[in-house]
Amino acid sequence: MSQLAIHILSGLFCCACLMPSAFGQQFQREADTIPVQLKLTPVHSPFSGGFRISNPAIADIDDDGDFDLFVGGFEGRISFFRNNGTQSQPRFVLESENVLGQRTGIDVTPTFADIDEDGDSDLFFGDEEGRIHFFRNVGSASAFDFTLETNRFFEIDVGGDSAPVFVDIDDDDDLDLFVGENGGNINFYRNIGTPQAPDFRLESRFFAGVDVSFDSHPRFADIDADGDQDLFIGEDGGNIHFYRNVGTPQTPIFSFETENFAVLVEFDSAPEFFDLDADGDLDLLVGDNIGNMNYYQNTGTHRNPFFTQLTNNLVSIDVGEFCSVTLADINNDSALDLFFAEDRGRIHFYRNEGTSDNPSFLWVTNNFASINLAVGIAPTFADIDNDNDPDLFVGEDSGHIRFYRNDGTAFEPHFELIDDRLAAIDVGTFAVPAFADIDDDGDLDLFIGESEGHVHFYRNSGTAGRSDFTLETSRYAAIDVGDFSAPTFADIDLDGDLDLFVGDFFGEIHFFQNKGTPENPNLMLEAEQFGAIDVGDYSVPIFADIENDGDSDLFIGNHRGGVYFYRNTFPTSVSDSQTPGIPKTIKLDQNFPNPFNPQTTIQYELPKSSHVTLIIHNLLGQQVKTLVDAKQQAGVYSVKWEGKDDLERDVASGIYLYKLQTPGFSKVRKLTLLR
Repeated sequence: MSQLAIHILSGLFCCACLMPSAFGQQFQREADTIPVQLKLTPVHSPFSGGFRISNPAIADIDDDGDFDLFVGGFEGRISFFRNNGTQSQPRFVLESENVLGQRTGIDVTPTFADIDEDGDSDLFFGDEEGRIHFFRNVGSASAFDFTLETNRFFEIDVGGDSAPVFVDIDDDDDLDLFVGENGGNINFYRNIGTPQAPDFRLESRFFAGVDVSFDSHPRFADIDADGDQDLFIGEDGGNIHFYRNVGTPQTPIFSFETENFAVLVEFDSAPEFFDLDADGDLDLLVGDNIGNMNYYQNTGTHRNPFFTQLTNNLVSIDVGEFCSVTLADINNDSALDLFFAEDRGRIHFYRNEGTSDNPSFLWVTNNFASINLAVGIAPTFADIDNDNDPDLFVGEDSGHIRFYRNDGTAFEPHFELIDDRLAAIDVGTFAVPAFADIDDDGDLDLFIGESEGHVHFYRNSGTAGRSDFTLETSRYAAIDVGDFSAPTFADIDLDGDLDLFVGDFFGEIHFFQNKGTPENPNLMLEAEQFGAIDVGDYSVPIFADIENDGDSDLFIGNHRGGVYFYRNTFPTSVSDSQTPGIPKTIKLDQNFPNPFNPQTTIQYELPKSSHVTLIIHNLLGQQVKTLVDAKQQAGVYSVKWEGKDDLERDVASGIYLYKLQTPGFSKVRKLTLLR
């Protein structure tokens, strides 16, 4: 295949959850195995899929002395993150996307209380209709088991968007109930029963005269450590209203202090107080309507708190209501960097601070290349001008493709908008581009998904360095996956040609196997739901060898604004058997000798037949010498370089780079020439 045969740099929780084998390859879903850091704080489970709306609730659900995290959301599910760290250094790892195993309502707001005084935490949540659902914990303090008791707890109905919380507001040793609602008020239900047999009676629909306009979300906390409960109310505008308790624990009196306590999120603030770092004061976690989990550390004291935001996403990468993911080695260090686009038209950039074998991502900016288009976008990278650096293409909600050429270098990219409507392309709405050399002629062809579920094919009738895209068909391979399509390519069966995967509106991935050849593809539907994957809505898949082991791993963006990661856990061979003498993975060795004069040897290994390029570059990314540019069979190869350029002229002493590239694989190493 051509060196440009595929551009797969264009995406989970930790368990033994394996997808069915696909031609000898098997994928394991993981949420937390690749480190990601946002600002000053690690993201605990970065690839857990995100939240369209986040309503956090805290409970020590396994009775191990630290807090665990539950998150309610827009889809009527409650996700569970177990704290696998410690009291002072928590690590919330996704254990279940839906702890109840069912979806109840649309927008759920959970809270916990030991309502029957049996020593474990019971689960309650409000819904968009204004009711309270009660799931009794019939397990134990260390092993929870929630069973539905009623969907209409005490027949409570506050009209809409109920947000319950329990607290002993009158210091009589039983739990009282407060319920926020869509009108902005607080409903107070006093417990006139006992701790073991509660009996809630409505006492006020306008507790403390509170009115925050819309979507009140109450929480109580003794913020000034004076022994009584103060009141905090999140609301539609993103503020948190603070009412200080100036009374006593037995007779509370709430005095309004501010409508902008400590924080301001975009919309629908959902506060939760707890001592996250175990330093004796209360920290603050705030969910919002785009799925963020904003963490504010109390850098003051327990009596005089002062809150400093450490991160806006404590547990999961989340960029809003729609996320498309792509990867590229943007700084030519042989390690893939990570990019997320969001529905507000920006691209988030996470640089790989690790290595090609052990990635570790650090957030750099949420405004990569200064792109801000105010609509949903889908970016991908491709070296369209064959100058050894990645160029950027951005699909738009308008159906057009924007082309940003990299006018920098492979090491220091700089993107300039060249064309805001590449090749006059218009696919209707929701353009999702992907590049692949589908006819093996050495240049990249263009495929575009769109809102009607088809795939448009633009053949490149130009060259590798000068593209010329011509529409060949708007129904490539007669594909129709429904209301949305997101194509990507990978040689999943390792037969030397490109297979096609298409994400759809329902969060699934359609797999089309190439039954033809690299030069004459024949894409046939093999599975309508590849690997039984379902990421919710709007799946946007991309394959990339993230751990440099010679096989393709899978990243999937979705409508909730997050990303799923599936690691390819099988060998790169089609079967478990290995032909004697044939390498198992692609490998590029360090040259020997190094430093050298006048000659050095570079060795590499191929597990299958591939088109291979091995090129020497200087530190500016400029090509110096092409050592290999040919199709080669599987095996071990050695190539000598005598310190000359393509014109057979001696090159100067210094550090050079040698880059091995095959379809879906690229690796760079350094060598030193001393004359």
